[in-house]
Amino acid sequence: MMKNNAPKIKKPLDPNEVRTQPVSLADAETVKLYEERMIADKERIKTGEVVIDKHTESETARVSMPIEKEHIVIERVPMNGETVATDNVDAFHDDDTVRMEIYEDTPDIRKEVFVHEEVTIGKEVNQETINAEENLRREELDVDTQGNPAIDNRSNRAENRPI
Repeated sequence: MMKNNAPKIKKPLDPNEVRTQPVSLADAETVKLYEERMIADKERIKTGEVVIDKHTESETARVSMPIEKEHIVIERVPMNGETVATDNVDAFHDDDTVRMEIYEDTPDIRKEVFVHEEVTIGKEVNQETINAEENLRREELDVDTQGNPAIDNRSNRAENRPI
């Protein structure tokens, strides 16, 4: 590898050119500028409670229904005594017994349980947007100069604020 031994050409000093030299950090002072920012956060709090229970109410119910009851009717018809019984020569026997069954309706009233309503219990979440407004404070740098010092306003921020 060859070395470039060409002499370095120095530019003449321009008296209007400003030359800067870094200052050591020991000579620098720092001022912190503070600002307030709105922080939007939320907290879930209990605002109430609903207790859903059920109870039993009683009422007297009445029902009407027709029922039938049979009864025996014995009807006697007197004869005028002049009629001769010719159809039955042997009329006096013990086997002339008549049996008749008697029926009646007996009510069968009972209770049965039916579902009369079904209730579904749940929650709905409604979302809404709230607007908040606050006055925010921010410190700005105030530079008070005496005389005509040269000030280089450098900033590492994307937005340069005037001093």
